[in-house]
Amino acid sequence: MKQCNTFEDLQALGIEKIHEQTHISRDKLELIMGKAYEQIGRVQFMGYISILEREFGVDLNNIKEEYKAFYNENAEMMAPKPSAILQANVNSKPKWVLAGIGVIALLIGGGYVLQGKLSTSPQEDVIHLTTASVAVVDQNSDSNMTDQNETNVSVPAITPAVAPEVATVTDANKTIKPAKALVSAKEISILPKYKVWYGMIDLANGAKSQGITKDPIVIDTDKNILLIMGHGRVEIASPEGKTQLKEKNAVYFASDHGALKQITHKEFLERNGGNGW
Repeated sequence: MKQCNTFEDLQALGIEKIHEQTHISRDKLELIMGKAYEQIGRVQFMGYISILEREFGVDLNNIKEEYKAFYNENAEMMAPKPSAILQANVNSKPKWVLAGIGVIALLIGGGYVLQGKLSTSPQEDVIHLTTASVAVVDQNSDSNMTDQNETNVSVPAITPAVAPEVATVTDANKTIKPAKALVSAKEISILPKYKVWYGMIDLANGAKSQGITKDPIVIDTDKNILLIMGHGRVEIASPEGKTQLKEKNAVYFASDHGALKQITHKEFLERNGGNGW
């Protein structure tokens, strides 16, 4: 396996190979490699970085310090959101539990009475009814236990960026038409709202470039390129105007000589020969 000495070496190695070595889920690795700091809790992030340091023998103290600086500068955004469950009156929990137990007792008692009068098929319906009631109370109990044991670790749900490529079909006889490009112009720039990691691939010769920036990313509209970004909180600017995206997860773009469109992670892999980066 290729020797990794820096964080950039890990990015170049690719998410799939890192996943095979560390067993960290691919969606979490996309956040880490894309430096989507606002999507990862402090404890979770430091844990993953420690695994990467151990498995690849690389010093990532600079990434830890960068995360800490981002965390301190964006404390309000990184703070866990208040939960409606956490705001509930603590004294109400035992009441719900007792009420649930009372309902179960009534249903079980009624079930036994009905089982004595009904055939085998109705008996099974009564059993399903009482089982469903137990599940409801178990769910309430799980919520109570979650309130008592909840920590400040933020575990975001990561899904690949959804591109506007798929069009719904209302008539089976009509042909599916792909969505139009986000913008088609001779001058295109992508303006990040927050600092972001990006990787750009020239499909004509396979040349790659990457960086971390908050400055505009200028698209060479004379080329056919692929672009991946750590998050999608950006504006796409052209002489025609601006298009704003607000996606928290990694986003993928394809630019075919000035026709820029957002694509799915799957399509990015297909266009890039199966490689994530």
